[in-house]
Amino acid sequence: MEEDGTVMRRWEEMDIDILVKIFQSLTVFELTSGIAHVCSAWRLAACDPLLWKTLDLSMLKSNFIKIPLEPYVYVHCHSDKTLTRILKISLSLSRGNITSLFFHCNLYVSEEQLTYTAERCPRLRRLVLPAWNRVETVMIKAIDLWKDLESLTMPSIANPLD
Repeated sequence: MEEDGTVMRRWEEMDIDILVKIFQSLTVFELTSGIAHVCSAWRLAACDPLLWKTLDLSMLKSNFIKIPLEPYVYVHCHSDKTLTRILKISLSLSRGNITSLFFHCNLYVSEEQLTYTAERCPRLRRLVLPAWNRVETVMIKAIDLWKDLESLTMPSIANPLD
């Protein structure tokens, strides 16, 4: 206790609802940067379903080169690693509570990334998945796992070199 009568509280003693409210103002990059490792209270708040209704990756783009043969695009390994890291941490923290998932139109999702996501987002209702030419064989499996899927947005790749 301070001399003036005020009580100092530690960050880990902050009410979970207040932490969740603060965490709601963070980006997905900030939420996945390690705040869940600060203490058990922050971990609990970082896993709150209110934070994970929507996973918006629309600001994340792939560094890629279009090529004339399938899969019609080469994605730089750093882009794939960044997406994989964010997906793993986000989907772990979300505990299956994501209902909407948005990818940027220039974010190329691999089959492994889509499968990983499908297995950990059973409640998904809305999916915006742009560059689907990398996920041909697992698309049906993923859709089969999403029993509650109501909306799926994917562009046509009739001419993938455009």
